[in-house]
Amino acid sequence: MSAFYTLGEVCEIARVPRSFVVHCLRAHWVSPAHPEEPRLDEEDLARVRLIVDLVENFGVNHEAVPVILHLLDQLYALRGVGEKNKGPISIEISPSVS
Repeated sequence: MSAFYTLGEVCEIARVPRSFVVHCLRAHWVSPAHPEEPRLDEEDLARVRLIVDLVENFGVNHEAVPVILHLLDQLYALRGVGEKNKGPISIEISPSVS
């Protein structure tokens, strides 16, 4: 069973101000498991921590955060496909037509 956290708990655990988490939610960088309630699951908490790490420790600007998150989401999705098929992932790249 997955744990759920209130906004305040996420702020306390991730050691960030409430405004930072609210910004992550409004920017759709974090999509809560239960959007109708202000509850975040462990995956959401991990994503907030990742965003904090990107911004504070790596100096990533706010314009680059969604790009990095999107690329990571794609990587995790591909990784899941590879694990599901129990083999390497093959990607076909078609040459672009000019």
